[in-house]
Amino acid sequence: MRDHTMGGRGGSRLGGPDPENRPKRTRAEDARTLRRVARTFRPYRRHIGFVLVAIVASSFIGLANPILLKLIIDDAIPQGDMQLLTIYVGLMILAPIIGGLIGVGQTYFSNLIGQRVMRDIRLRLYSHLQGMAMRFFTTTRTGEIQSRLSNDVGGVQGVVTNTAGSIVSNLTTVVSTVVAMLIISVELTALSFALMPIALFLTYKVGQKRRVISTETQRTMADMTSMVEETLSVSGVLLTKTFGRQSYEIGRFDDENERLAALQIRQQMIGRWFFMIVGTFFSIAPAMAYWL
Repeated sequence: MRDHTMGGRGGSRLGGPDPENRPKRTRAEDARTLRRVARTFRPYRRHIGFVLVAIVASSFIGLANPILLKLIIDDAIPQGDMQLLTIYVGLMILAPIIGGLIGVGQTYFSNLIGQRVMRDIRLRLYSHLQGMAMRFFTTTRTGEIQSRLSNDVGGVQGVVTNTAGSIVSNLTTVVSTVVAMLIISVELTALSFALMPIALFLTYKVGQKRRVISTETQRTMADMTSMVEETLSVSGVLLTKTFGRQSYEIGRFDDENERLAALQIRQQMIGRWFFMIVGTFFSIAPAMAYWL
């Protein structure tokens, strides 16, 4: 059984009622959230502009080698033109070097933006908490607050530093790749698009499951942080020893610890299944292209 008086799952959540009982977000709320996110990034718009330009440039440079390879096989080698072959080979060597240098700059500025945005968010959250009334601190677990400042902000950092850049990069790569594919072969491009709906559907289903598990993982981490803070503080240890609840608290912590481990295993395995499916499609698509 859970002891709700000792900060179990029924304890007060930071910022309102339990997430399981909250109503679904409306479009107006989502729009307000997007505006707040935009205001957070506004001071770094120049850095963001450089990152976007670098992403677009890297994507198009990455497409140079396949097109150059086609030109070498179709034109330079059959014609026996060594000068033309040398030019194409030189461009194939130069393209990845330039792309790599641009990628280094992109990575630096992406992390710079992510770290500074996280610095701003942590400061705003801490300042907001300093202005809260005493009633908030008497009804909210200290460990929950600490979890929001560390675990949740850390999760946002991953989105800002990696996920956002990956989304833009992937979209740019898709557009530029489709253009290059159409230039090389319309028939093979049509074959690739025929397989795409299956991959998109599987990606959508995997994303749904990972989102649910990620939310539950964050919630469990907050519960564990609260439990540690409550039971290992001076007052918590005194209370535990006074009532002889050491075994009970160890068992309660073990339950949450086991739950967190199981959730993280599920999260990793869902990702593994996703990459296995993607890898399978990467193997099937060339085989079908060779057959066509």
